[in-house]
Amino acid sequence: MLIQLGAMMAAAPDRYPPGTQITFTTVGPRNADRWTFTVGERETLELPAGPTPAIRLQKLPRHDRDLRADLWLGIDRQYLPVRLRLTQSNGDFAELALK
Repeated sequence: MLIQLGAMMAAAPDRYPPGTQITFTTVGPRNADRWTFTVGERETLELPAGPTPAIRLQKLPRHDRDLRADLWLGIDRQYLPVRLRLTQSNGDFAELALK
């Protein structure tokens, strides 16, 4: 799904201005769910790989127990993911960043 989001943005970046919502069906170990990502503004991330222009996409939780996902797609890296942060409802999180 993360690569698919990047491919969609790379193919037609003007089609996804800030505020656009993109919805996918995801499948987990117990159920299938609809995830809606909202396209944010362009920003420059300070990553281990250096300054990286990116677009942020956010998946906000719909219920108290839902996962929150923040994804940054690198504009000059064919919109591939350059940072990902997954946050559980209790505040625990995992974060990945391009080196």
